Amino acid sequence: MSIIDDAIVQLQTHALAITSEDVRAAPSYPVDTAASLPLAIAYIAEGTAEAIEATTVKMLYTVNVDFHVRRDSMKSAYTQLDNIIPEFLKRLAGDPTLGDTVDTINFPVSFSVTPAQWDTVVTQMASFAIPLKFRESPTN
Repeated sequence: MSIIDDAIVQLQTHALAITSEDVRAAPSYPVDTAASLPLAIAYIAEGTAEAIEATTVKMLYTVNVDFHVRRDSMKSAYTQLDNIIPEFLKRLAGDPTLGDTVDTINFPVSFSVTPAQWDTVVTQMASFAIPLKFRESPTN
């Protein structure tokens, strides 16, 4: 696995460790019923790289972690998100190096809450944008 893959696995592990809600891993294919919600998925959203010197590159990846909850009742959706959001942020604050897979989470972490659609299922989504700092030697 690459360094970024290890960091994504660690972020997904934190997402699935939520105890206030029964969060599942997003399946390989989009769901077609709300039965598998709430679910979480982590993925690379963007990144930048900067040459510090001839032998070192600083890389910043932004990894998004999305939590999808049922949206058939907004009261229920926001109750779930009100449980998930602070717990996930506490987990990130308690592990700023993601199990030594990154130099650090480059706080602050931002998040947004919006309606979303996973295949045919309408959800309410909390999307966290988590900036990760890596310092690597470039390959020759």
